[in-house]
Amino acid sequence: MPLVSRYKREEVRIQAWENHEKRKAEVEMKKIEVKAERLKARAKERYANKVAAARRIAEEKRANAESKLNEKAIRTSQRADYIRRTGHFPSSFSFKLPSLCW
Repeated sequence: MPLVSRYKREEVRIQAWENHEKRKAEVEMKKIEVKAERLKARAKERYANKVAAARRIAEEKRANAESKLNEKAIRTSQRADYIRRTGHFPSSFSFKLPSLCW
């Protein structure tokens, strides 16, 4: 009988140790999962910020391009009006002739 009770005590101790180790592993796993979620959330935030910045810069570039186009259209219109009014080309007006290479 003493052998059986000693075995049972040893079994209880082993079971307690196993349960303790399982709990430790579960706690560690939860910490890792929380950390991974935090990293994932930060990565999503950085991605969203980069996309928003790219969108903002693209809008600025589009606005710039449209502004330049409008300025060129206004200048062209003003030159055409001047030519229509006076019948002469402005002195700043230059023809760009294609270069002929033989």
